[in-house]
Amino acid sequence: MKYMQWFVDMFCGGCHIIQNVDGMRVANDKNKYLIAMWKGLQENRERPKTISKELYSKARTEYNNGTNIEFDDFLIGWIGWMGSYNGRFFDGGYSGHNVGKTHRNYIDEQIRNTESQINDLNDVKFFSKDYKDFEFNEPCLIYCDIPYKDTKQYSTSKDFNHDNFFEWCRKMSKQGHTVFVSEYQAPNDFECIWEKEITNSMNQTKTYKQIEKLFVLKAREEKK
Repeated sequence: MKYMQWFVDMFCGGCHIIQNVDGMRVANDKNKYLIAMWKGLQENRERPKTISKELYSKARTEYNNGTNIEFDDFLIGWIGWMGSYNGRFFDGGYSGHNVGKTHRNYIDEQIRNTESQINDLNDVKFFSKDYKDFEFNEPCLIYCDIPYKDTKQYSTSKDFNHDNFFEWCRKMSKQGHTVFVSEYQAPNDFECIWEKEITNSMNQTKTYKQIEKLFVLKAREEKK
C-alpha cells in the first residue's frame, strides 16, 4: 500500500500554495471568517458578485462588533476579502474605487481569481485554530507561511511571537514532522533551501522588493 503523508498548510490565507498540492490536505488559519469563507465556497454558497461601499461598510461594522445580525461568518469573510484592497480584510480599505487611469475593477478581479481556485480545493479539510493548539495524529509535512517579522501585520496577527513559533517548529520536528517556514529571516538552526526576489505592494501606489525564503530546520548531526 502506498504511504501518503498529510500536507498541512498551517497559515493557509489565500490558499495559493495548497491549491497546487496533491494528496491528503489540511488547511488551517486562525481567522475564523477566512475559514468560514473557504468552507462556504466548497459548498457553493450564494454570495454577492458585486460589493458596494454600503455593503462593505455594513459587513465591516459586524466584524468590528463581533456580531452576526445581517451577515454570518461566511458572508463577512467573503465581503471582507473580496472588497478590501490587497486582501487585507477590512485593514486595507475598500477597493471598489477605480484607481488612476487604468479603471481596474479590483473587486471583480479578486472574485474571479478566488472562484477560480474552488475546484482545486474541493477535498481540503479546513480548520480554524491557533497553530499552537493544532493536534496531529501522525507525522505530517507542515508548511507555515507565517506573518513576516518587521512587516505590516493583519489585525489577527499583530501579537504573533516569532521566538515562540520557531520553538514550536523545533518541538514539531522532534515529534517526527517536517516543517517548512516561509519568511525573510530565521534563527541560525534553520537553513534556507529556496529563495526568490518578490515585489510586495503595501498600498495602491507603493511597492518594494524583498527576498522571500523557505527555511527548514537543519538536520542534527549524530554524535559519534
